[in-house]
Amino acid sequence: MAETQKNAASGNGGKLTSPEMDREIERLKNDLAEISQHVSRLLSATGEHAARTTRNQASSARRRVDGAISDASELGSEAADAMHQVKDTLADAVEDSVHNRPFTTLAMALAAGFIMGAAWRR
Repeated sequence: MAETQKNAASGNGGKLTSPEMDREIERLKNDLAEISQHVSRLLSATGEHAARTTRNQASSARRRVDGAISDASELGSEAADAMHQVKDTLADAVEDSVHNRPFTTLAMALAAGFIMGAAWRR
């Protein structure tokens, strides 16, 4: 650019000659190529950073989901164990009731059946 100003002041009325124009065009091409390389490097670095950030966020989400599944699995196991205990306790209570009071147990079963039947009809 300084050369252009020198040429303008050199007495040709500010007009560039053909060889000078060619040199200026060549400099502009080189400058554009250099800018293009800088932009490419910048985009590449930005893309790598974005990919790295996305991978980190995906890993974090995966860990949270795994933790939630593990917690739910533990709660499910605890609930299943509790249901087995209730079932065993109920079975033991019914068995004891049948052996100790067979007629009372039969009357309770008939009453429960009647109530369930009445509720089922509605």
